[in-house]
Amino acid sequence: MKKLIFSAFIATALCLSSCGKDDDNGGGSTSIKGDWYYHTVYSNDNNKGLRWITLDNCSQQSYWSISDKKIKYERYHLEGSDCKYTPTYYNYTINNGVINAIVAEDSPNHRIGSTFSIKYEMKGKELIFRFKSGAYDIISVLHKKGEGYSYLDPLVGRWKLTKIEAEGTTYPAGTPACFTGSIVASSIGFSLYYTLPENNTQCQAGEVKSYDYVKEGGKYYNVSNGQKVPIPFSFSNNNQTLTLSLGGTTMFFQKQ
Repeated sequence: MKKLIFSAFIATALCLSSCGKDDDNGGGSTSIKGDWYYHTVYSNDNNKGLRWITLDNCSQQSYWSISDKKIKYERYHLEGSDCKYTPTYYNYTINNGVINAIVAEDSPNHRIGSTFSIKYEMKGKELIFRFKSGAYDIISVLHKKGEGYSYLDPLVGRWKLTKIEAEGTTYPAGTPACFTGSIVASSIGFSLYYTLPENNTQCQAGEVKSYDYVKEGGKYYNVSNGQKVPIPFSFSNNNQTLTLSLGGTTMFFQKQ
């Protein structure tokens, strides 16, 4: 297998990193009050660079419970092999799309009186948090308990690479074992993870490329400097199979 086939394919198919926003497909409005769980996060997790991720099974139990004047952050995180529960309760106000919070007197585990501010927006039925962590701009996309999200674009979610077809030959993922790939997509952007074969027994170092996208007329575009570059995504099998095709090369992904 020639790694240049795939490296050139990915570079050509997706072109440059870019900025853009997907259309709001949600319709209607959803109150910020309620219980909100993480769906996808754009962060520098484990200092591996900014990228879209899904949280581990432990962290997925975390949620923000928002009432009229109080926020309870019911946090679970992995500590060693244990799932540790460390909640924090806040009193809060909202001003011009910013939540301003202070640790409440009845809050366990944290310093009373500590403050934070976080930008938020409602996009359809999704709650989006934006905040700074050091030098990084972090984005969290949350879904509300009891709401339906079937309206979201079929791209949204996690996808696992199953095979690549190139120059008339099929290369199954996992052969060699380090030949892997995945896509993690939110309604705002997506990250493409891949480790491609160097030869029949070895792989080159893994890479991650992240993109924001727009969707217009049923087609996906990467946007750079005001220009829209098509992203050749297509779906089959009731939106459970995703293909990324260009020329004679196609990557196949299965919805997870």
